[in-house]
Amino acid sequence: MLLNDIALVAASTTRSSAYLQALVRNQLLPGCVVLLDSAGAQMPGQLRQTDTPVVERLPDADEDCWSESAFDPALTVQELLDCYRIPYVLAPSNDLNDPAVVSLIASRPETVFIYSGFGGVLLREPLLSCGKRFLHVHGGYLPTYKGSTTNYYSLLDGGGMGASAIFLSVEIDSGPILLRKSFPAPSVRTKIDHVYDSAARAKVLVETLLHHLASKSWEFELEDNEGGETYYIIHPVLKHIAILDKEAVGRK
Repeated sequence: MLLNDIALVAASTTRSSAYLQALVRNQLLPGCVVLLDSAGAQMPGQLRQTDTPVVERLPDADEDCWSESAFDPALTVQELLDCYRIPYVLAPSNDLNDPAVVSLIASRPETVFIYSGFGGVLLREPLLSCGKRFLHVHGGYLPTYKGSTTNYYSLLDGGGMGASAIFLSVEIDSGPILLRKSFPAPSVRTKIDHVYDSAARAKVLVETLLHHLASKSWEFELEDNEGGETYYIIHPVLKHIAILDKEAVGRK
């Protein structure tokens, strides 16, 4: 099914690749893809050139909650777009807030843009007021876990992982929540960054779009997305503990 009114903002990252593979697998093709410029320095969310992604079926891939983990991280966004003949336009910058990119998006006929750009980027004015809505899947269970790398904090708290679909607003991770899901701790925690985090977000994205198509509207699970705690990029030592810890530590 072609989602004529929905576009995807993508970058050359494993998350964008996971999103596209999930959308293709579930027959939810975006009407167009705006592909951010990836030339130049290494950008957040990209595999390093020294990384050699190995396609493997993870032990929990057969569990429904991790069904979207069975994607190929070696497939690039460009390869997927060409293979499935998904219409796309190349953005003139890797910065979504660049005036030229804002102008490009504002001129598009689609009204909703799924955001899957480079990591660590905050959408700002005038992009947020250009007449489009930006659907983002946050890697964390909202409103409890806002900010960056929140799933590692969630694991350290003795929980699992989470993902939440929101429409972006000026405040960080505070837009109305369309759908959110909790996920158990993955079986191979070293695969969180480039597999499980993307898989959880892709799962929520697919379910959000399916719900939208069934209801013919954008219904909110929770409009009051207030409270919670805002986290910052986790310290490498704490991240290492979260990866190694097989049991809930529950220390706060």
